Amino acid sequence: MSKEEQIKMLIQLQKLDSRIFAAKKELANQPLIIRALEEEFKNTEAGLKSVEEEQKALAIKRKERESDLQSKEDAIKKLQAQLYSIKTNKEYQAMEHEIASQKADASVIEEDILRFFDQSDECAKRVAQQKEALAQERKKFDEQKQVVDKRAKEIEASLAQVNAQRNELAHKADKEFLAKYERILHSKDGIAMVPVEGDACGGCNINLPPQVINEIRMNEDLIFCGNCARILYIEE
Repeated sequence: MSKEEQIKMLIQLQKLDSRIFAAKKELANQPLIIRALEEEFKNTEAGLKSVEEEQKALAIKRKERESDLQSKEDAIKKLQAQLYSIKTNKEYQAMEHEIASQKADASVIEEDILRFFDQSDECAKRVAQQKEALAQERKKFDEQKQVVDKRAKEIEASLAQVNAQRNELAHKADKEFLAKYERILHSKDGIAMVPVEGDACGGCNINLPPQVINEIRMNEDLIFCGNCARILYIEE
Protein backbone atom coordinates (compact mmCIF):
# COMPACT_ATOMS: atom_id res chain seq x y z
CA MET A 1 0.00 0.00 0.00
CA SER A 2 1.41 3.40 -1.01
CA LYS A 3 2.07 6.20 1.47
CA GLU A 4 -0.69 8.23 -0.14
CA GLU A 5 -3.13 5.40 0.51
CA GLN A 6 -1.82 5.09 4.09
CA ILE A 7 -2.41 8.80 4.67
CA LYS A 8 -5.94 8.49 3.29
CA MET A 9 -6.45 5.55 5.63
CA LEU A 10 -5.36 7.68 8.59
CA ILE A 11 -7.86 10.35 7.50
CA GLN A 12 -10.63 7.75 7.63
CA LEU A 13 -9.29 6.57 10.96
CA GLN A 14 -9.46 10.13 12.28
CA LYS A 15 -13.11 10.40 11.29
CA LEU A 16 -13.86 7.24 13.27
CA ASP A 17 -11.74 8.36 16.22
CA SER A 18 -13.51 11.73 16.30
CA ARG A 19 -16.80 9.87 16.66
CA ILE A 20 -15.30 7.60 19.34
CA PHE A 21 -13.90 10.47 21.42
CA ALA A 22 -17.17 12.43 21.15
CA ALA A 23 -19.19 9.35 22.13
CA LYS A 24 -16.92 8.63 25.11
CA LYS A 25 -17.28 12.21 26.33
CA GLU A 26 -21.05 12.02 26.04
CA LEU A 27 -21.09 8.66 27.80
CA ALA A 28 -18.94 10.03 30.63
CA ASN A 29 -21.36 12.94 30.96
CA GLN A 30 -24.40 10.71 31.57
CA PRO A 31 -23.65 10.08 35.29
CA LEU A 32 -23.26 13.85 35.74
CA ILE A 33 -26.73 14.36 34.29
CA ILE A 34 -28.13 11.76 36.70
CA ARG A 35 -26.31 13.45 39.59
CA ALA A 36 -27.78 16.83 38.66
CA LEU A 37 -31.27 15.30 38.56
CA GLU A 38 -30.68 13.68 41.95
CA GLU A 39 -29.55 17.01 43.44
CA GLU A 40 -32.66 18.72 42.12
CA PHE A 41 -34.83 15.99 43.65
CA LYS A 42 -32.95 16.19 46.97
CA ASN A 43 -33.43 19.97 47.09
CA THR A 44 -37.19 19.54 46.71
CA GLU A 45 -37.13 16.77 49.31
CA ALA A 46 -35.19 19.04 51.69
CA GLY A 47 -37.77 21.78 51.11
CA LEU A 48 -40.56 19.44 52.18
CA LYS A 49 -38.60 18.31 55.24
CA SER A 50 -38.00 21.94 56.24
CA VAL A 51 -41.71 22.80 56.06
CA GLU A 52 -42.63 19.62 57.96
CA GLU A 53 -40.13 20.55 60.69
CA GLU A 54 -41.67 24.00 60.85
CA GLN A 55 -45.11 22.40 61.19
CA LYS A 56 -43.89 20.20 64.06
CA ALA A 57 -42.28 23.19 65.82
CA LEU A 58 -45.55 25.14 65.59
CA ALA A 59 -47.48 22.19 67.03
CA ILE A 60 -45.05 21.97 69.96
CA LYS A 61 -45.30 25.72 70.64
CA ARG A 62 -49.10 25.57 70.46
CA LYS A 63 -49.23 22.69 72.92
CA GLU A 64 -46.89 24.56 75.27
CA ARG A 65 -49.17 27.61 75.17
CA GLU A 66 -52.26 25.41 75.64
CA SER A 67 -50.57 24.01 78.74
CA ASP A 68 -49.83 27.55 79.92
CA LEU A 69 -53.47 28.49 79.33
CA GLN A 70 -54.67 25.50 81.32
CA SER A 71 -52.40 26.54 84.21
CA LYS A 72 -53.79 30.08 84.08
CA GLU A 73 -57.38 28.83 84.02
CA ASP A 74 -56.69 26.55 86.99
CA ALA A 75 -55.11 29.45 88.85
CA ILE A 76 -58.11 31.71 88.10
CA LYS A 77 -60.55 29.05 89.35
CA LYS A 78 -58.51 28.65 92.52
CA LEU A 79 -58.46 32.43 93.12
CA GLN A 80 -62.18 32.72 92.42
CA ALA A 81 -62.85 29.98 94.97
CA GLN A 82 -60.83 31.88 97.56
CA LEU A 83 -63.00 34.99 97.13
CA TYR A 84 -65.71 33.44 99.30
CA SER A 85 -63.34 33.05 102.25
CA ILE A 86 -62.01 36.62 102.20
CA LYS A 87 -63.30 38.81 105.05
CA THR A 88 -62.00 42.32 104.39
CA ASN A 89 -62.88 44.57 101.45
CA LYS A 90 -59.21 45.38 100.87
CA GLU A 91 -58.28 41.71 100.52
CA TYR A 92 -61.30 41.19 98.25
CA GLN A 93 -60.20 44.00 95.91
CA ALA A 94 -56.63 42.70 95.86
CA MET A 95 -57.89 39.23 94.96
CA GLU A 96 -60.10 40.63 92.16
CA HIS A 97 -57.13 42.56 90.84
CA GLU A 98 -55.06 39.38 90.80
CA ILE A 99 -57.85 37.49 89.01
CA ALA A 100 -58.09 40.26 86.40
CA SER A 101 -54.33 40.11 85.90
CA GLN A 102 -54.45 36.34 85.44
CA LYS A 103 -57.34 36.67 82.96
CA ALA A 104 -55.37 39.27 80.98
CA ASP A 105 -52.44 36.85 80.83
CA ALA A 106 -54.80 34.07 79.72
CA SER A 107 -56.17 36.33 76.99
CA VAL A 108 -52.66 36.92 75.63
CA ILE A 109 -52.02 33.16 75.65
CA GLU A 110 -55.29 32.53 73.79
CA GLU A 111 -54.18 35.01 71.11
CA ASP A 112 -50.87 33.17 70.81
CA ILE A 113 -52.71 29.87 70.42
CA LEU A 114 -54.97 31.29 67.72
CA ARG A 115 -51.94 32.70 65.93
CA PHE A 116 -50.22 29.30 66.07
CA PHE A 117 -53.39 27.69 64.64
CA ASP A 118 -53.36 30.15 61.73
CA GLN A 119 -49.66 29.56 61.13
CA SER A 120 -50.19 25.80 61.32
CA ASP A 121 -52.98 25.99 58.73
CA GLU A 122 -50.74 28.01 56.41
CA CYS A 123 -47.89 25.59 57.02
CA ALA A 124 -50.16 22.62 56.26
CA LYS A 125 -50.97 24.18 52.89
CA ARG A 126 -47.27 24.57 52.14
CA VAL A 127 -46.64 20.95 53.19
CA ALA A 128 -49.32 19.81 50.73
CA GLN A 129 -47.77 21.97 47.99
CA GLN A 130 -44.28 20.64 48.71
CA LYS A 131 -45.55 17.05 48.66
CA GLU A 132 -47.15 17.67 45.27
CA ALA A 133 -43.94 19.29 44.03
CA LEU A 134 -41.94 16.31 45.31
CA ALA A 135 -44.26 13.87 43.55
CA GLN A 136 -43.84 15.82 40.31
CA GLU A 137 -40.08 15.95 40.82
CA ARG A 138 -39.97 12.19 41.42
CA LYS A 139 -41.92 11.60 38.22
CA LYS A 140 -39.64 13.97 36.31
CA PHE A 141 -36.54 12.29 37.77
CA ASP A 142 -37.73 8.80 36.86
CA GLU A 143 -38.66 9.84 33.31
CA GLN A 144 -35.41 11.72 32.67
CA LYS A 145 -33.34 8.92 34.19
CA GLN A 146 -34.95 6.49 31.76
CA VAL A 147 -34.04 8.84 28.90
CA VAL A 148 -30.44 9.10 30.13
CA ASP A 149 -30.13 5.33 30.63
CA LYS A 150 -31.53 4.71 27.16
CA ARG A 151 -29.12 7.23 25.64
CA ALA A 152 -26.18 5.62 27.46
CA LYS A 153 -27.09 2.22 25.99
CA GLU A 154 -27.38 3.76 22.51
CA ILE A 155 -23.93 5.34 22.88
CA GLU A 156 -22.41 2.07 24.08
CA ALA A 157 -23.93 0.20 21.13
CA SER A 158 -22.68 2.84 18.69
CA LEU A 159 -19.23 2.80 20.29
CA ALA A 160 -18.98 -0.97 19.91
CA GLN A 161 -19.82 -0.68 16.22
CA VAL A 162 -17.42 2.20 15.51
CA ASN A 163 -14.63 0.56 17.55
CA ALA A 164 -15.00 -2.58 15.45
CA GLN A 165 -14.65 -0.50 12.26
CA ARG A 166 -11.73 1.36 13.78
CA ASN A 167 -9.88 -1.82 14.78
CA GLU A 168 -10.34 -3.30 11.31
CA LEU A 169 -8.95 -0.16 9.68
CA ALA A 170 -6.09 0.24 12.18
CA HIS A 171 -5.04 -3.36 11.52
CA LYS A 172 -4.36 -2.42 7.88
CA ALA A 173 -2.48 0.78 8.66
CA ASP A 174 1.29 1.17 8.53
CA LYS A 175 2.59 0.54 12.06
CA GLU A 176 4.98 3.49 12.03
CA PHE A 177 2.35 5.89 10.71
CA LEU A 178 -0.22 4.50 13.14
CA ALA A 179 2.10 4.89 16.13
CA LYS A 180 2.77 8.56 15.31
CA TYR A 181 -0.91 9.18 14.66
CA GLU A 182 -2.08 7.57 17.92
CA ARG A 183 0.53 9.38 20.00
CA ILE A 184 -0.82 12.73 18.75
CA LEU A 185 -4.42 11.49 18.99
CA HIS A 186 -4.21 10.95 22.74
CA SER A 187 -2.20 14.09 23.44
CA LYS A 188 -4.55 16.33 21.42
CA ASP A 189 -7.89 15.15 22.80
CA GLY A 190 -8.84 12.98 19.85
CA ILE A 191 -7.76 15.27 17.00
CA ALA A 192 -4.50 14.04 15.44
CA MET A 193 -5.15 14.96 11.79
CA VAL A 194 -6.55 18.27 10.58
CA PRO A 195 -7.19 19.62 7.08
CA VAL A 196 -5.48 22.69 5.69
CA GLU A 197 -8.01 25.51 5.64
CA GLY A 198 -6.99 28.17 3.14
CA ASP A 199 -3.28 28.41 3.91
CA ALA A 200 -3.63 27.66 7.62
CA CYS A 201 -3.62 24.68 9.95
CA GLY A 202 -7.15 23.52 10.67
CA GLY A 203 -6.15 22.74 14.25
CA CYS A 204 -4.45 25.90 15.50
CA ASN A 205 -5.12 28.31 12.57
CA ILE A 206 -1.45 29.23 12.14
CA ASN A 207 -0.45 30.17 8.57
CA LEU A 208 1.57 27.52 6.77
CA PRO A 209 4.53 28.25 4.46
CA PRO A 210 3.93 27.44 0.75
CA GLN A 211 6.66 24.80 0.90
CA VAL A 212 4.80 22.93 3.66
CA ILE A 213 1.56 23.04 1.68
CA ASN A 214 3.37 21.65 -1.37
CA GLU A 215 4.81 18.82 0.74
CA ILE A 216 1.33 17.98 2.00
CA ARG A 217 0.00 17.83 -1.55
CA MET A 218 2.70 15.36 -2.53
CA ASN A 219 1.35 12.77 -0.05
CA GLU A 220 4.79 11.20 0.27
CA ASP A 221 5.04 11.37 4.06
CA LEU A 222 3.30 12.61 7.18
CA ILE A 223 3.60 16.39 7.47
CA PHE A 224 3.18 17.95 10.89
CA CYS A 225 2.11 21.44 11.89
CA GLY A 226 5.12 23.25 13.36
CA ASN A 227 2.91 24.86 15.99
CA CYS A 228 0.42 22.24 17.26
CA ALA A 229 2.23 19.10 15.95
CA ARG A 230 -0.94 17.69 14.34
CA ILE A 231 -0.74 15.81 11.04
CA LEU A 232 -1.85 17.97 8.12
CA TYR A 233 -3.74 16.94 4.98
CA ILE A 234 -5.54 18.60 2.13
CA GLU A 235 -9.12 17.55 1.53
CA GLU A 236 -9.84 16.38 -1.97
